[in-house]
Amino acid sequence: MKRFYQNQKNKGFFWLLLCPAVVFLSLFLVIPILMLADLSFKDVDPYLNPLDTYSFAQYITVFGSTTYLKTTGVTIVVALVTAIITVTLAYPAAYILVSAKKQFVRSTLYILLITPLLTSMVVLSFAWIVLLSQNGLINHLLLRLNLIEEPISMLWNLKAVVIAYVQVLLPFAVLPLATSLGSIDPALQKASMSLGENRFKTFLRVTLPLSVPGLIAGFLIVFSLAAGSYITPLLIGGRLQPLLPLTIYQQVVQIFNLPLAAALSFTLLIGVVTVVGVLVWLLNRWEVRLNGK
Repeated sequence: MKRFYQNQKNKGFFWLLLCPAVVFLSLFLVIPILMLADLSFKDVDPYLNPLDTYSFAQYITVFGSTTYLKTTGVTIVVALVTAIITVTLAYPAAYILVSAKKQFVRSTLYILLITPLLTSMVVLSFAWIVLLSQNGLINHLLLRLNLIEEPISMLWNLKAVVIAYVQVLLPFAVLPLATSLGSIDPALQKASMSLGENRFKTFLRVTLPLSVPGLIAGFLIVFSLAAGSYITPLLIGGRLQPLLPLTIYQQVVQIFNLPLAAALSFTLLIGVVTVVGVLVWLLNRWEVRLNGK
């Protein structure tokens, strides 16, 4: 009985520690989302001012418009492509980071990895403008090498947006992958190789399956950030790109149709949550299969 009361006190103490985070998230996340949901159902007058009446007019506008649906699809596809490329590049980087035997080398690699996170995304985006513009470094180098006769237009398209996304979001994929790879017991790899498997087969049958949780975690982080970012596509791709964050930005800043912007925001949220839900389900199925339960 004494132990039972002690456990209850411990649980109460843990909940008490959780209270500040719950209060903070409620004030600055849950309540704003509810207010945004309320705004998305409001009607507007001829001057696009929100009224006190409610309807599904904004969502009918969103889902009844081919332009908005296409924009939503392009946004999800761009985010998926960005996540796939980023995770593909992040895996070898995370593997090298974890495999470094000297602490100095590992610390140096971590510093190089985290440094881009300390730089403003606006600065990183302008750096890509310097590289990809017609009078930029890449075009200048290609002209000097006589590989092209005139500058190539590499900005103001979705390819440039994906390239910038990958560079900006790469650390967000490397960190969870490094954590997942670092948690693998080296004895498992040694046991595989002692049973006759070479390094490549050991990687495919031992290392890769055990690192899938970190792989999916990095994919989810990159996908979510790419789907909701508007600064990088605005600076690199221009305001005319068919991306939903840019459309929301235009509705808020230029057109001042706040209810429609709120409806578009929830449309984007639904798309992201759907993809995240599918990937989490696949992760759970993978862990069940891996653990044999």
